[in-house]
Order: sequence, then structure tokens, then C-alpha cells
Amino acid sequence: MADPLLRYRSLEAPRVVGLMSGTSADAIDAALVEMGPRARLLEFRSHPLPEEVRRRLQEVFDDRGSPREILRLHWLLGELFARAALSVMEGGADLVASHGQTIAHLPEAEYYCGERVRGTLQIGEGAVIARRTGCLTVCDFRPADMAAGGQGAPLVPFADALLFRDPHVDRLALNLGGMANLTWIPSQGEVEACDTGPGNSLLDALAWRASGQTCDRGGALAARGRVLPDLLAELMAHPFLSRPAPKSTGREEFGRPLAERLWGRGSPEDLLRTAAAFTAASVMLHVQRFLRGTAQILVGGGGVENTVLMQELRQRMPAGVHLLRMEEAGVPAQAREAVAFALLGHETAHGRPSNVPRATGASYTAILGRILMP
Repeated sequence: MADPLLRYRSLEAPRVVGLMSGTSADAIDAALVEMGPRARLLEFRSHPLPEEVRRRLQEVFDDRGSPREILRLHWLLGELFARAALSVMEGGADLVASHGQTIAHLPEAEYYCGERVRGTLQIGEGAVIARRTGCLTVCDFRPADMAAGGQGAPLVPFADALLFRDPHVDRLALNLGGMANLTWIPSQGEVEACDTGPGNSLLDALAWRASGQTCDRGGALAARGRVLPDLLAELMAHPFLSRPAPKSTGREEFGRPLAERLWGRGSPEDLLRTAAAFTAASVMLHVQRFLRGTAQILVGGGGVENTVLMQELRQRMPAGVHLLRMEEAGVPAQAREAVAFALLGHETAHGRPSNVPRATGASYTAILGRILMP
């Protein structure tokens, strides 16, 4: 049988499935992308994770999951990711690129057993995906960047530059996922990127505490609250915000632990409104560091559906900066990260590096991921 990797490299316009489940752990996004001179999105579907799976993931996020529990989730998610891939593969596919589900991300070194240790861990067994889909599969993208001295995130800037570069206008790609992150895409010059702080993570954790719901749909609860100025000022003093780029963060800093510390310091509605203001203000703090005049901000991710969060962002927009949804640049907002990992997987299959050291802090470019044969 021909080597699947050599076969893939011989294709002129391979079809790649990108799979993504973000920090919010709310759904598996699947995008079928045709590679060519310009990547073309053929199909996109989002599959909500079952509530029981989300609950068990949350226990792992809160350090309440045993090794046995993590093993079960790892293999179960492999099956769920494979089903998501198959849902967009009716016309066939040549490769699957799966980000997996992050359960821990420690970009800064900590002392452990007498050694300084960093790391990242995504679950969703790639061998299961390869077997069920019959496709060459790329997974475990982040560790190679960390081994090169980077923070393992953000990885989408490489794809953002391919998808959104415009020779006539500077652009910022803003992803409002579990964490918020920015990619600076100048009309001329090098791409830069960083996490800015919380996206949906803090809002989701507060919504769970307030109502038992996984998120504040549309910002309905936050819309009934008011911003608490003293609490907002306290949040804006978080040390992550003043840390220089490149940098990344996670739910460990801006998820349920922070929500628990805030709980009781105002009504649920006021806390949610203040968290929305904090998310927007922390984003704009980082936006200001990149701007050099007129620019477009292309926003995507689940946060675009929160009307209060979007309102808080618009209120803080400086003159000459236009806020657009990613759809207006040709990429559906919800599909952006799944499309990005399809592109990263394609580069890996061709043996090409795809991290951006100016974004992650890596010492050198690296080929990302682990390749599994079907």
C-alpha cells in the first residue's frame, strides 16, 4: 500500500477536516477545507458536547478528575471528535487535523519535584480519529512549540495571516473564545499575537454559578446588571494584563477559580456585566498596543453572540478602528479556529513549520503535531 503521507503530498487540492473544541468546552467544531492557492471552506458543523461530558470535563478542570477519569474522557472524546469529522466528510477527505480538548495549559515554568516544569495537555485520542475516519490524522499541535521554548499558544496566527491579510489595510483578528486572543496582521510586516485575558471563560463560570446554565445566552443576565467600577478597576490590575507579549493564559487564571473569588461581591447580574466590561477592556488594552492608525478588527468566536460583550467592545473602540465580524472577510466567525487547524495540519503533513515565534515566544519555528496513519 502506498505511503499515505506521500500520497497526501502529491495532491493538488487536498480536502482537510479541522477539528476544534475550545477552552469553553461547549462544542466540537468541524470544518472541511479545500487547500489550494487560497483555502476554501466547503462545510462547517458545530456539535454541542453532551452535558454529562461537559460536567465531567469541568471536574477535571477543577482538579477533581482521577487518572482513570481522564483516560475515559480521552478515549470518549476521540470517538466524539471522529464523529464530528465524519459529519463533514460525505464528499470525502484526505486528512484530519484535531486540536483536541485542552484540560491543562501551564505556559509558565513552576517548580515540581525539584525541577522547573511547563506543559500543555490536550485529550481526544488521535488514533481513534484516524481509525474511524480512515484518514491520515494530525493531533497534539501545542507541545512542539513549547519544546521550542514557546508558550504553546496562540497557534492560529499563522492561519490568520493566510486568511485575513489585506495589502491595503492593517487588521487585527480577535477571537472571543474561552480566552480572548489577538493577531496583528499589518498590511506590510510581521504578524504578532497574544492572549489578552478572558473571552467567555469568566462569563461562563459566573453564569454557571448564577443559574446552572453553561453560559449567559446572548448576555441576557448581564444586560440586567450594571458595571461595578471598583471591582472593574481591581480586575484591570490583574498582573497578566501588564505582562509583555508574547504570552498566553487559560482557565486557571480566568475561569472558575476567579469566578468563585468574585462571587458574593455583587448581584449575579452586576458581576456578569462587570465581567463583560473587564473582558472588553482587557481586549482593548492590548489592541491599543498594536494600533498605528486606521485599522479593522475582525471578531470571531462564541463571544460574538453575547450582545452585552459586543456592546462593551464597541463603546471602547478608538476613532479610525472599525469592528467587523469575520464573515465580512470571508470566514464564518464560528469556523475560524477549526479552519485554522486544518491549515496547520496541512503544513505539518508537508513537513513545514507553522508556529509564529513572535506570537508564542519560541526560539525557532517548529513543525507542529503528531502524525498518525489510518
